[in-house]
Amino acid sequence: MCMFKAPTPVPPVIQYVGPTDEQIAQQNAALETFKDTLTTNNQTFQDNLQASIDAANAQSATLLEQITEMQEQTAAAGGAGGGGGDAYSSAPYALTTEEGAGNTDLAQTTEAITKKKKPKGSLKIAQGSITQAAGAGVNYGV
Repeated sequence: MCMFKAPTPVPPVIQYVGPTDEQIAQQNAALETFKDTLTTNNQTFQDNLQASIDAANAQSATLLEQITEMQEQTAAAGGAGGGGGDAYSSAPYALTTEEGAGNTDLAQTTEAITKKKKPKGSLKIAQGSITQAAGAGVNYGV
């Protein structure tokens, strides 16, 4: 004899609680806007980068033409200058590896390092002035 009757089990109520169709549409619209903005920004960056690359290529082509022209002028000056040899060795700032080429005022040379002559110290301590006791050698009359 039970005084209390057990409640009958009730199945749980399952409800879908999530974004509404309106919220999903807003999120999709935001994603599309982001995608369009990202595509536009990437295209702008690529265009600017390509323009920079084209400008650098044009500048390097101009420099290459100038270098070629300078080399031709140097070769022509070396041939017409009568200096003998090629243009690079007879150029105004050409390097030489000739030994004993002569010392000029502009030549930089190295010399052996000599030790400095240091004067002798002037501090002289007379042996008789130090008291012969333990620890006396530490304080030299100071």
